[in-house]
Amino acid sequence: ENQRRAGTENVAAIAGMAAAAEFVERDREQEQERERNLRDQLWQEISAQISPVVLNGNTHRRLANTLNISLPALGSETMLMALDLEGVCASSGSACMVGSVVASHVLLAMGLPLALARSAVRFSIGKYSTEEEISATAGIVSEIVQRTNAKRSEKTVPV
Repeated sequence: ENQRRAGTENVAAIAGMAAAAEFVERDREQEQERERNLRDQLWQEISAQISPVVLNGNTHRRLANTLNISLPALGSETMLMALDLEGVCASSGSACMVGSVVASHVLLAMGLPLALARSAVRFSIGKYSTEEEISATAGIVSEIVQRTNAKRSEKTVPV
């Protein structure tokens, strides 16, 4: 081709991508509704078991598959390590910031106080997430908060 043309297009891959896009689009609205319901279930269960807890973002206009909360009594890092030990995947910010321990610049830009941004935890719901996993996750978050509060109480009791 004398470096004049890129070569033959991968027709099979192009057709496969088109079929995948059609498949996703066909069920998109139904899947978004399912994920939205699971996200709302997670928020309802966590907020019923833990206080204080803050919902970060607009209560109505937000991603169907994402719940971002702040637990003012705990730092993000503490919660994320404890969740990881329990087998729950979460983050303190966007996927591109995984591993970062700084407060989310997005939450700060939204006007969240630094203390709340530093205690933020982000949960993502996926195509294969189940109601049982959501309930288990809410229970685990609640247990972690209770354990952490109990440890703090032990340290502050005068002798």
